[in-house]
Amino acid sequence: MTTVNLPPGEGVELQELEEDAPKRRRRRRRPAPKANTFWRFLFPAIVVGAGIAVLLLWEAGTKAVLDSTDGEEITVVTDPQAPGFEAFVEPTPTMLLVHTDAGQLSGITVLSQTALDKGGTAVLLSADLVVDADGVEATYLSDAYDAGGVEAVEILVAELFGFGFLDRAELDTAQLREWMRLVEPIPFNLLDDLVQINDAGEVEVWLARGRKDLDGEVAAQIYGFTNPGESDANRIERQLDLWVSWLDTIDRAEDLTAATLPFDDGLSPFLRSLGAGTEDVSILAADAVTVAETESFFTLNAGQIERLAEIARSMVPVPIAPPLSDRSSVRLLNGTDDAGIRDDAMDLLIDLEITIGVIGNALEFAVTETTVTYHRLEAKADADRAAAAFGTVARLAENVDEPVDLTIVIGADWEPS
Repeated sequence: MTTVNLPPGEGVELQELEEDAPKRRRRRRRPAPKANTFWRFLFPAIVVGAGIAVLLLWEAGTKAVLDSTDGEEITVVTDPQAPGFEAFVEPTPTMLLVHTDAGQLSGITVLSQTALDKGGTAVLLSADLVVDADGVEATYLSDAYDAGGVEAVEILVAELFGFGFLDRAELDTAQLREWMRLVEPIPFNLLDDLVQINDAGEVEVWLARGRKDLDGEVAAQIYGFTNPGESDANRIERQLDLWVSWLDTIDRAEDLTAATLPFDDGLSPFLRSLGAGTEDVSILAADAVTVAETESFFTLNAGQIERLAEIARSMVPVPIAPPLSDRSSVRLLNGTDDAGIRDDAMDLLIDLEITIGVIGNALEFAVTETTVTYHRLEAKADADRAAAAFGTVARLAENVDEPVDLTIVIGADWEPS
């Protein structure tokens, strides 16, 4: 069929076109033949019968599946005290703050948040701390940042503390200024004059010591500032005082959300938790080693490393594995009627550096023997260590689809030491 497009105003009535068109010979319509008996009667009956058969097969198949002993009916148990209850473990919220000033590392803050936004912990580390941990080469944190940025610092700090971080951020002086501006002025007691060398090579006081109300600009500059030839021990003490003053100011703010920004991730929830709750802010204890008159670094002795392990355990009860770790994850199920025994087992597994991924209850509370099962061959070493601690022998039940590497069911035979 050809479509004719006519210019505007030159339209022709359809009737006129029809009149001018040549007459077409009309054919006489013939009546359609009668349908065969099969298509008229038998075929519809077959279609209806097939539909009924499909329905019956579906019903029979469904019943067979439900009655089959090969299948397993899945029931969601929501009562934490009931047999068969399981839940993924929510790790303790943690964050690594890497502070920088003019492209140089000026400090590290390790943050953890307690439950229900009611408190938290902040531990400050010097940029001149030398980290000598398992699996990493001893190095300054500042050198690690220069070589590999935030990722390199995260690896060292995670190995040092023995846990990984759910979040991390690099906070330079400009970004810190914007955070502190939310609550300025910040009351602060500066214990030492802060001095600098001017263009003429003369020493001049940039900020005199004493009590003052800091705006966000100056507070952020103080955080990364060091006097010429000054040990980092002095700077980190100022950083500690700034953290305490900052959090106290947040606590006094009329609008906590405005003082910390209304975000549920990043730094905001940690500031709310530490500012409005019970905070524990401290410097990681370390020994100062003097290299030259104006150069020193910090290192941890055996006692300080042991103390750090206690701090890490208290600030992060449920950790995640550090980035370089190959720790196994475990499903921990209580097969006894003693609800508290699972907490003892969790403590044991954390000491063994095995990550707890799922906790819950066995299908019944009448389990007599503790079992340790590993689902991946590479988890055998951790399974054997866990089995030895629980007084049993690990066995293999390989299943790569399992969300965890091990499954431990606590039986009545295990008693916490």
